[in-house]
Amino acid sequence: MSDVAKVHFGPSLSEIRAKVSSKKPLLRYLVDQREELQKIPPHEFLAADFSFLHSPFSLPDIEECLEVILEYTKNKKHILLYGDRDSDGVSSTCLLAFFLKSHPYFEGLQLSVLTSSESDPYGLCKEALVKIRKVNPDLLITLDFGSSQADEIDVLTSEGIKVIVLDHHEIPARIPQNTCLVNPRRLDSNYPEKKICTAVLSFKLIQALLFRLSSEYGKLYVKEEEGKKIYFKNGVRLTNDSITDSKNPASPFPLRDEKKKLELPSDEERFLFFKQCETIPEFFTTLEEEIDLAGIGTITDMMPLSGENRMIVKLSLKSLLKFMDPSVKKKRHGMSSLLKELKLNPKSISAKDLGWSIGPVLNSAGRMGKTEEAVKLLLSENTIESDKKAKDLIFLNSERKERTKRNMDRVSRYFQRKKERTEHPVVFCYEPDLEPGVSGIVATRMVEEFKRPAIFVAPDHGDARGSIRSFGKENVLELLHSVSEHFLQYGGHPEAGGFSIKLQDIPKLEQAIYDQADIWLQEEIAKSKEHVIVTDITVSAEEVNDSLYKEWKVMEPFGQGNPDVKLALKKVKPFHLTPLSGGKHVRFHCLGSGSIKYMVWNKGEEFQKLVSEKDSFDIIGRLEENYFMGKSSLQFIVEWFGEAIDSNSA
Repeated sequence: MSDVAKVHFGPSLSEIRAKVSSKKPLLRYLVDQREELQKIPPHEFLAADFSFLHSPFSLPDIEECLEVILEYTKNKKHILLYGDRDSDGVSSTCLLAFFLKSHPYFEGLQLSVLTSSESDPYGLCKEALVKIRKVNPDLLITLDFGSSQADEIDVLTSEGIKVIVLDHHEIPARIPQNTCLVNPRRLDSNYPEKKICTAVLSFKLIQALLFRLSSEYGKLYVKEEEGKKIYFKNGVRLTNDSITDSKNPASPFPLRDEKKKLELPSDEERFLFFKQCETIPEFFTTLEEEIDLAGIGTITDMMPLSGENRMIVKLSLKSLLKFMDPSVKKKRHGMSSLLKELKLNPKSISAKDLGWSIGPVLNSAGRMGKTEEAVKLLLSENTIESDKKAKDLIFLNSERKERTKRNMDRVSRYFQRKKERTEHPVVFCYEPDLEPGVSGIVATRMVEEFKRPAIFVAPDHGDARGSIRSFGKENVLELLHSVSEHFLQYGGHPEAGGFSIKLQDIPKLEQAIYDQADIWLQEEIAKSKEHVIVTDITVSAEEVNDSLYKEWKVMEPFGQGNPDVKLALKKVKPFHLTPLSGGKHVRFHCLGSGSIKYMVWNKGEEFQKLVSEKDSFDIIGRLEENYFMGKSSLQFIVEWFGEAIDSNSA
């Protein structure tokens, strides 16, 4: 794998244990290498509890949003939820829809649910406006889009449709009038977290609705600090320190139980909000069955797994384990059926399962132009219906995989014919025979292959749709913005974006991308000339075992902002090579590692060639649990192999 020139080898286990003073030196060392994990108090780091979540009432427009929903419910108005087609959009839409359909307070609510599909441009496009007008709702709630579409929202509000936007994308200069825009990235947002997905916002809205319907809503609490009175309301510290309300006198701040000091948040706001929620009947029971989709949206939308996101994913994994337990009574049949059909480990679900099993299945519906199939599954009301829909959705995902495979074959042939196109700072691919619906996946594969930002464009319903993915920390939205005159529409995140474009404008876009990339990627171009892999620790083959893996398992969930532990092994000697899928993948053992299996994905032929030429070489990768046919085992996933140059000594 010649793309790597140097490797930064992390310290050995013996070096770490000699230098780090701790009962668990390896865990202490790894946590100290991750800045965001260092900020988490130890008791919170190990916990998975609702008490560590922030109050939703510091989100902008959240209280106005609650009043609108309750008013329209009371007056029997028609509410339409309209979500984006990706996993976060589907998760956020179904999360809120299920709550409104199942909670007794909203019984009889006239509720409609729509999502965009692969043939639709992003957001409130003309196709979306046609669908909305056809439904003719009194209240429209958009999920995972709408922040940058003030003009379209103004049109809808002028037609008498009230609009609420739940979204986490970039905030424009203008916020539409008479609209509730619940977005943590707003400049006036006081919410402690900025990078949370829309599924989490749906969860927060449900949390806020449950609290709003209780007697705790609006109550003042007071705490005296250094002779001053500090007031709180709805889990938020108030800025005005001289609040008086004769009708509603402030209640004293609840006392902490010293015996449970390390079981609850250390800050006043989260502690108080939890103590208030604790008094509300069925509050946490309801949230337990809603938070699964919030975790799935967090992982699939590549949100950083630090702060509250980390806790939400941990709670989501606990929730999903209950869905897999046949002895636990559930209202949500769709997710239970999906988990059963995916044959995941019923005793241990990981963030990897969310990102590599559940998320892709939900995403596949939108990519194949059938988002409604994922929605129907998640909103299924009985087991017979949900079992059938789970099978249908998994079959649809199989079709998506075949389409991805066909496109990747065409992309490979494309770059074989036009090798000069791989030398640009941004890799660009368009061919008329490429298939739509999987552009994001293919763009990601191109990034992995060429180690630089990539753009993949495919024809779609007379125009074309494209996706861009970043390689490092560069903001791809800035690049799209610099060439925006060529797009019909565009949007996304700093790490991943999408756009629609007229077919005849693709050559102009490609040239504009090349022209802008030299400026946009000045620093990244210099770095890419010498790609260095940084590993966490260096181990011997003999040290790779279950005990080693258990030493850092509590650091899970792994993902954005908290990457999996990267191991380096020097001079390994592979044996018992087993080619898979015609040699595309390889399974093998390493001398000294006992029964641990090592896996090489998509580079099988290259690996076998190296083995035939070298007695030993270096490998880099990660450990993971593999669950297959009812059995769980540890395996090593090889991410790089070859003769490394040690960057520490070079």
